[in-house]
This record gives sequence, C-alpha cells and structure tokens, in this order.
Amino acid sequence: MLLKVGAGIQIPPNSSRVLSTYGLDSKFLEKVVWPQHFAFRRYATGEILGTTPLHPHLSEAYGFPYWLIHRADFQFALFDAAKEMGVKIRLGCYVDSVNVGIPSVTLATGETLTADLVVGADGIRSRTRAALLGYRNVEPNPAANCSYRATVSVEVMSMDPEISHLMTDVNANCWIGPDHHIMAYPIRQGAMYNMVLSHPGGVAAAGKWNEPGNLEEMRECYKNFDPIIRKVVGKVTSCLNWKIADLPNLPTWVSKSGKVVLLGDAAHAMDGACLAECLDRVQSLSDLPTYLNAYETIRKPRAERVQNGTRNSSLVWHLQDGPEQEARDCAFAQMASGARDENAEAALEKANPNSLSGKKFQQWLFGYNVFSATNIALDQMSKTEGKIDK
Repeated sequence: MLLKVGAGIQIPPNSSRVLSTYGLDSKFLEKVVWPQHFAFRRYATGEILGTTPLHPHLSEAYGFPYWLIHRADFQFALFDAAKEMGVKIRLGCYVDSVNVGIPSVTLATGETLTADLVVGADGIRSRTRAALLGYRNVEPNPAANCSYRATVSVEVMSMDPEISHLMTDVNANCWIGPDHHIMAYPIRQGAMYNMVLSHPGGVAAAGKWNEPGNLEEMRECYKNFDPIIRKVVGKVTSCLNWKIADLPNLPTWVSKSGKVVLLGDAAHAMDGACLAECLDRVQSLSDLPTYLNAYETIRKPRAERVQNGTRNSSLVWHLQDGPEQEARDCAFAQMASGARDENAEAALEKANPNSLSGKKFQQWLFGYNVFSATNIALDQMSKTEGKIDK
C-alpha cells in the first residue's frame, strides 16, 4: 500500500530524462529542489573536501536536471500518472506464491491472477525472485551499516541562524568520516531538511526502512561531527532506522518460461524504461522470451556496475583517520583543481572518491539515454543474429 512515509531521494539526469520523456515534468516541478552543487565535507569540521556542480551545469551538459524530492512525493506522482493512463491498481494485496510457468500470482486470500507477463518488482525479499530461481536461497546481503532517516521542518531550521543557511543554499552535503556519514539536503521545495545518517551495526531488520530509531543513540553516533550538522541532528524529534542490504549478482532476471521478469530491488535492475522499450517491440506472446532476454542482456551489466560502485563509495567515505584518509582527501582536492594531464586524469578517476566529478564516469552515468541505447542495442541484435536471443 502507499504510505506517506520515507525521506529524500535523488533524481539524477539519466533518471529525470525518463520522467521527462514520459511527459511527467509537470507532476514533479512543483515538488522538487534543484541543488546547485553536491559537497563532500570532513566529518569533524565541515571543511569542504570536494564538490560536484549540479544546477545548472548538469542540465546544460546532459539536457536534463538533477532533482531532490521526498520519496512519498515521487511515489504518489507516479501513482497518479499510472491511474491517469488507465492502469488498474490494487493495494493491500499480499502475494503468497508465483507460478512462473503459467504465469500466475496467488494472493494470500487464495485468489489467483493470471497474465501474459508477470513483472516481479516486489522488493529485496521478492517472492517472484524465489520462484524464478527455483526457490534457491538468494538472501539479501546485509551491509555493515544501518541508516537513520530524519527530517527537520524549515520553520525549525529558520529559527536558528547557525543552520538556517542550509535551507537557503539549496545544496546537497555529505559529511564523511570513520564508519559514518551524513547525507543531507532540502526537499519539498525547501519545506524540510532531509538527512540520511549512516552508522555501523544496529538492530533494524534487513529490508525494513520504517522501524523507529532511538534519538539518544542517533545523537551519540555523531557526537564528534561538525557542530553545524550536529545541531541539526539535535533538532530531530523522530527518526527511522533502516538496515541497508543488497543482493548478490543474480544468474538471471528472466524465467526459463520467458513469462516472468524481475525489476527494481527484486534484482537491482534500477530501471523500468529499458524493459518498456523491449516490450514495445513484442508483436505476439511468442516474442516475450526473446525480448525479456534482450532486456537482461542490455541492462544487467550496467545495473551491476552501478551497484558495485555504490558499495565501493561507502568504503572510501568511511575510512579511518590516517594515511588512507589523507590520500583520499588529497584526491578530492586534485579532482577539484582540474590541473592534470590525460594520464593523471585516468589514474585519478580510477581512485576517485568523488566519482560523480570524474568526467568519463559522469558522462557514462548521467549522459546515458536509456531509450536510444536500448533501441540501438535491439537493432544491432536483430541485424547481427537475425533474431534477438540470449
């Protein structure tokens, strides 16, 4: 079911491109914040280690913006758009089992729903994934860290001159330190300040994002952080604690029957536009396996590269104070200086703690046009093989 809970999420240019192409700009413009830059800060002092220009730089470079939005606003905008397109949505339906051969979905009520295609976008503890993989035990990998999620209203932020600038600067900030970081930025057009506070261990269950957190424990975790962000943390009146987890790379996203496919956290596919483009070419039910396998071929390597990059970023951000941390901070400074030759650029990108500022990676990530890339790949598969097959 849809609940008005959660926290902020980021919509980079490769994602806002999809929303814009689907004609959804108007549903988002009244909800989003346009950050001017993303700043990495030393945890104890707030010193800026490195920055990534966002607005208007990314819009000019890639044609689409970088937005910040409340998760609930994002979800409801998509929900409304789907309803307007005539999609029949049933909430509160708990899935008991999935038959990948028919295909069909059986609900906890005993009702069985059949379809030509089942898209399993049912989260990190996906029942669809279990059925697709023959009920092999593919469990989420719990990360070393949990995350507190919290917000503070603009009214509270504005009353304190030491922290009010965080609402008016319209930037995203990330304080990084040993085993901890705080990602923070304004959302809802500056109506509230959003924070994601990463910390070791914790008691939140894997895959759960809505378990109440302990405020005293949260504040204790960040007692050595920059006094500015610590002051914001001190104004939080409630928080959620979420145990971060992800999946190992799966052997496949598509059932042997070619009638069931995984999407989203069920497989870390991260995107539905590629699947939609593949399905758009289906002329008959016999085409489904061909185009589902094409979707996996096109999308899986990219999704896994992004997933691995996310894991590596956390390791770099959480270095203990010492030589490795000093080398990381030096790399931040070098990336910011821009004074390097092509060989130095390549070496620095490889070890870059701020990959979003690396020219090649940023172009690969933010400049990606999923629509043209998918259709070019489908055309090439068709020409070289006479058919599209796995």
